[in-house]
Amino acid sequence: MHRFYSQTLKLLDTELERIKKALDRLPEERVWKKVRGSTNSVGNLCLHLAGNEYQNIVSGIGQKPFIRERSAEFLAEGGVSPDELLAQLTGVRQQTRAILESLSPEDMEREVTIVYPPDAGIASYTRHLLEILYHTTAHYSYHTGQIVYMTKLLQDGDEHLLSWKH
Repeated sequence: MHRFYSQTLKLLDTELERIKKALDRLPEERVWKKVRGSTNSVGNLCLHLAGNEYQNIVSGIGQKPFIRERSAEFLAEGGVSPDELLAQLTGVRQQTRAILESLSPEDMEREVTIVYPPDAGIASYTRHLLEILYHTTAHYSYHTGQIVYMTKLLQDGDEHLLSWKH
């Protein structure tokens, strides 16, 4: 596997491990708690990350069927346990891993179209595969940081989620 693909997986897996630690610290009702009405819960962000990774890597790059209702990721208010959220994230990651393991170095220059439905409010776009992976990894890290921070605020104790103090 090309080094860029393996590094992408390594970074995504590191972030997934951080999300797992966060989900392990929170009971279900706190996973779905919104700090303010206009914010997202940890649960919303987990659904969003699973949907985004699926759309960009599994569907876009891997050319699997498009299955995503983006607005539902943000409208959800519960009903999915922390274990189920982690299972969704892990299931998408397994698919991502298989796709990245099948890519050649030449695929980095391949153009990939990310399609949004007409009513999504987001325009479809075409980028090089390398750009899609870079963007997806940065997006995943950004929201993982939000999940870690919100978990620090919502958890019962004051212990650090990660091995260092922020």
